[in-house]
Amino acid sequence: MPIHSELLLIFAIMHNAKEWYSSWFDSPYYHSLYYHRNHQEASNFVSKLVDLIQPAKDAHFLDIACGRGRHAFELYRHGYSVTGIDLSPENIKYAKEEAKKKNASDTLQFMVHDMRKALDRQFSHVFNLFTSFGYFKDPKDNIRTLKSFRAQLAPNGVGVIDFLNPNWVLANLVKEENIDSEGIKFSIQRYTKDKWLYKDIQFQVDKHNYQFQEKVEMLEINDFITLFSQANLQLVDLFGDYQLRAYDKELSKRQILIFQ
Repeated sequence: MPIHSELLLIFAIMHNAKEWYSSWFDSPYYHSLYYHRNHQEASNFVSKLVDLIQPAKDAHFLDIACGRGRHAFELYRHGYSVTGIDLSPENIKYAKEEAKKKNASDTLQFMVHDMRKALDRQFSHVFNLFTSFGYFKDPKDNIRTLKSFRAQLAPNGVGVIDFLNPNWVLANLVKEENIDSEGIKFSIQRYTKDKWLYKDIQFQVDKHNYQFQEKVEMLEINDFITLFSQANLQLVDLFGDYQLRAYDKELSKRQILIFQ
């Protein structure tokens, strides 16, 4: 067996010992499955948020769970200082390499960091986008995370959480799906259990079988309001999609929460 295949097989076996988000987001296959993520959509969404919030020229954004930096790069393109943090070393490595390719200045930075722990600094804006919340088995971790958001948010700062709308997801749930992406055939199964949404992902590479799982708590607006109150945060506005149209509990695809 080639060394590369051996390492990937070991990676797949060891991922069960970690939380799903620690292993799956750091896997090379995560980005193979989601390579089609729409960068134009991210660009348009960031532009809408900038128009809404009207940040000062010296604004400094914290992009929490930034992934490979899709939104961070767009914020930087608008002329703002941006710090992106993510738990995945591979994501941060990629983002740093892209920043270097773009000759980005030191006002764009990326670092490996757990969002449950606050950095020892404050930012004018804190963003947590593309359903990057609600992963934790321990409910207290949700509070720890929001308290870290609060600690990192400067006085009069503005935060944004972009989260799925559970009502729309349940009404439009595709239970089984096969996706061919970058030469890999992914088999997807989606289901719900105890207010959690699961996605089981199976595929084969070099004759080796891999299995990963995504799991997110189906938090609704009232859940967020309760969590916010425990973290000394307040919901100040709510939208239902990336065009920032009015939120509809049944029809909106997203919950775009603006908080302070």
